[in-house]
Amino acid sequence: MRRLLPLLVLALLPVACQVTGTEEIRIEPSREYRPERMHRRRKPVILIPGTLGSRLYNVRNGEIAWGNFAATVSDLTDGLDLPIERPILSQNSDDLRAYRVLDRAEILAREGSGEVRFYAELIDHLSQTLGYRPAFGERVHAGNDLFVFFYDWRRSNVEAAGQLAEFIQGIRRDLDDPNLKFTFLCVSNGGLIARYYLRHGGRDVVSGASPLPEPAMEGLRDCDRLVCLGTPQLGTLDALHLLHDGYAPNFLGRRHPPATIFSFPAAFELLPEPGEPVFVGSGGEDAGLDLWDPAVWKRLGLSVFSESEQDRLRQQVILNLNKGDDRDVEFARRQNIREQYLVRVLDHARRFRAAIKGPPEVATSVILGVTTPTLARVGLVWEGTEAELLFRPRVPWGRYDPMTEGMFALGDGVVTRRSGLGLPAASAGAPDDAFRRALHDVVFTPFTHRAMFEDELLRLALAESLSGP
Repeated sequence: MRRLLPLLVLALLPVACQVTGTEEIRIEPSREYRPERMHRRRKPVILIPGTLGSRLYNVRNGEIAWGNFAATVSDLTDGLDLPIERPILSQNSDDLRAYRVLDRAEILAREGSGEVRFYAELIDHLSQTLGYRPAFGERVHAGNDLFVFFYDWRRSNVEAAGQLAEFIQGIRRDLDDPNLKFTFLCVSNGGLIARYYLRHGGRDVVSGASPLPEPAMEGLRDCDRLVCLGTPQLGTLDALHLLHDGYAPNFLGRRHPPATIFSFPAAFELLPEPGEPVFVGSGGEDAGLDLWDPAVWKRLGLSVFSESEQDRLRQQVILNLNKGDDRDVEFARRQNIREQYLVRVLDHARRFRAAIKGPPEVATSVILGVTTPTLARVGLVWEGTEAELLFRPRVPWGRYDPMTEGMFALGDGVVTRRSGLGLPAASAGAPDDAFRRALHDVVFTPFTHRAMFEDELLRLALAESLSGP
């Protein structure tokens, strides 16, 4: 196994910069990798973005629901909420569809309008450094070798894997190459989609109650290399935080309440692996509660079961009550729908996690940010029978607190080092480190999850990985 330790490079950088006359020298990666680019030392790549990384639009009226500034501040005909009533999660559909990667988006800056580059930063880097020619749509042409996948990141990753199978078929058809193989370049949640696809292809082996089949490794005919950037192999507590508190994309934007995130099956598939300890008490002890038990959600007041979300539901019932209806009966009906959905979606997510277990069976590289304090446990304080959940330190930094000590670990601010490597906690039972042992190489850098494409070491590590033999 080849191990790269770029952190050592970081330690040497100050010494190198002391050499007289080098402070103003700037060597661009595009110049450094010119020989590789000229000799076309690159393999076809499918870029699989992470959560929030694809634009969504409404097929009925053409409204952009996700992917531009107007979508975050304007009233939409339909919000991001998915239906939750149907017994099979894939049947809970709406009118929103993915249509393109979120490469860039406009914002309001201090002097007026501006632009934030998301996946455009990564795509441009690969184009300029290694000469990749990206294709953004469903049709591709001769010469394209960077194929940008997009999907509805609200829905189950199982559905995304099915769309990935169709995407690959389309590439082979357009390029008239039925045997073309790819490197899967995966950002965050994209790595979970890829791992599922490698084991089961585009088939849905998760829905229903039948035992999971043995993986046929159907994706191996399409992929011979996997590269994961900040993928939460064992989940992330950032998903639980969003489920509990909701999400606002920017300070001017609309806040999507917990009930909206609760309707996303993919959010539950990002929760920490079953068996991982999640809650830590005041003294740093394991609280001994199972996040995958629906009763725990109601007991702790998680997400839509919090007092504030219950009040929000009551207000919605009153606003939409028909004449002659009993509001208490209607509230109980809607609450029952949420409880039944929670049972279904947790079971589905648990089966998804089981379906991706094991080594990927292809050469796999992992690039992780490991220098930022990252939430590894949620603080839990009881006040009588009421639970207070802490996602941030309860004391100022620099002051010792056993709960805070147990809450944080090294990572990129969203994904811990252990999750990114697929290393379960020692207290989670017999360690299943098959994924970690199968890794071809690991690169540690200082990137943070939400700004990873700005990190120069990540870009260099990625260029080196994709241009290698």
